[in-house]
Amino acid sequence: RVEMADRIKFGTLEGLADKKDGETKAAVGSTKAGTTIVPMSQEMSAAKDKHDEMLRKFHIEMRARTIAAPTHDQDVKHQLRNFQEPVCLFGEGPAERRDRLKTILARLEVEQGISANEVVAATVKQHLAAPREDGDDKKEVFYTEGSEDLKQARLFLLQYSLPRSRDRLVLTKRKQEALDEYIKQKEAKLKEAQTARKEGTAMEEDEEDTRMDEDNEVEQEHNMFVDKAGRYRNMDLVSSQVGDVRPISGCAFSPDGKTLATSSWSGMAKVWDAGTCDHKHTLIGHAERLTDVKFHPAFQSDAVGSETAGGVVGLATASADMRVKLWSNGSMQCLHTLEGHTQRLARIAFHPSGRFLGTTSFDRTWRLWDLETQKDILVQEGHARALYCVAFQNDGALAATCGLDSLCRLWDLRTGRSIMALQGHVKQVLAVDFDPTSGVKLATGSDDNTVRLWDLRKRKAYYTIPAHPRLVSSVKFSDCGDFLFSSSYDKSCKVWNLRNHTPVRTLAGHDEKVMAVDVDSSGSRILTCSYDRTFKLWAPGQLR
Repeated sequence: RVEMADRIKFGTLEGLADKKDGETKAAVGSTKAGTTIVPMSQEMSAAKDKHDEMLRKFHIEMRARTIAAPTHDQDVKHQLRNFQEPVCLFGEGPAERRDRLKTILARLEVEQGISANEVVAATVKQHLAAPREDGDDKKEVFYTEGSEDLKQARLFLLQYSLPRSRDRLVLTKRKQEALDEYIKQKEAKLKEAQTARKEGTAMEEDEEDTRMDEDNEVEQEHNMFVDKAGRYRNMDLVSSQVGDVRPISGCAFSPDGKTLATSSWSGMAKVWDAGTCDHKHTLIGHAERLTDVKFHPAFQSDAVGSETAGGVVGLATASADMRVKLWSNGSMQCLHTLEGHTQRLARIAFHPSGRFLGTTSFDRTWRLWDLETQKDILVQEGHARALYCVAFQNDGALAATCGLDSLCRLWDLRTGRSIMALQGHVKQVLAVDFDPTSGVKLATGSDDNTVRLWDLRKRKAYYTIPAHPRLVSSVKFSDCGDFLFSSSYDKSCKVWNLRNHTPVRTLAGHDEKVMAVDVDSSGSRILTCSYDRTFKLWAPGQLR
């Protein structure tokens, strides 16, 4: 059966292709032996048109999901103006406006074959080259009066972060000098060996040159990296435990590695022994499902149950009831409830100093709470959509937030300014983490199934890892910064070698999507939690 114009021809097509156009039309209109010409009915034509329209819409929707449209609202409005489209529709926000632009670009590419990315790049270039009108190049700067608590908090952050930044830079400089000296020595020995080979003289081998210098800092670091890579390559499941009756949304190791905690959609958080995975305590107090749980940086497992640590904060839990609860290190009872967000919370994180807590919410703000006063000293906007994750640099100077607007922003906590916007993901960004050693690198995980590695000095991503076939739910650096752990909705967690950006090991064992991953302070054990209501403990090599 071959479709020809508005008719369907049944029978042989022999000799039809050799005829000219006029003869073909005549042949189509005539009837021969063994051939039946049936005109298409109106119902069949309508069904065909409907199918073609649905297919066209499907291609447009698929392409719109992958277009890297501008994230800044002014750039989006400029693009819409160039397409002679309304700059703003009634009730439309920045996120909806960006989605409308992506649909227009996708329709242009599908229907006319014009590359959407080239259109965006050309429009941006034209916009930058266009002469500005008087006053267009002036940026309006406005200030919001801060409280005295915020001023004192920023002074504290300044005094806390500067010494740590100085020590980190001194250590980095010393390691770089040691590496340069090591390379210089190796090159000198190589040249000496090449010269001896050309002259035909035998070079005496020093016994110390034939083995690695155990006192050399560079070789020590290399040996540690090789040892960890081998142990991660042999990582396997140690323990699997049913954590709750509903999916587990978050998990965390304590700073000393002796305790772990899980949060669940049942509204309860549970504390477990990290060695035996025995249940120790249940934290009940939220009215809705929990979204995250984190240990305080000064949490002590040995102090659990003691009266001396009764008033010391040990854990924090976030919930969809728009509240954060702080729990005692000693009695495991609720000490304080932090209220202020107007929509459900997502991920939370403690500041390295332990004095502050960062929270993200679907109300498009993130807040910084002073745990000494239990007040929000900073309510920060800046994202066009809901925020999902927050992370603090180890120095304590910077914070990174990411959300459903495909953007990751960096904030200077000492000044309150947004110092950088990291653009590159084409879908919502759900995870962010700082490198604990360098202080200038971070990783983000997204719904576009990739993990991006960013260098803050270059202000851009230096590598993109196609990590998983489904969205990346969490990312976590190892203690040495040479390895990265990523969890995904593909039911697995992967270990990545960041020196060559290759996978070391895939941890598969969950029956449903993996919600979060965490690593203990020594980097020797990995904790994952899943929608299948279980959490699993993984250990490499001899630690199994």
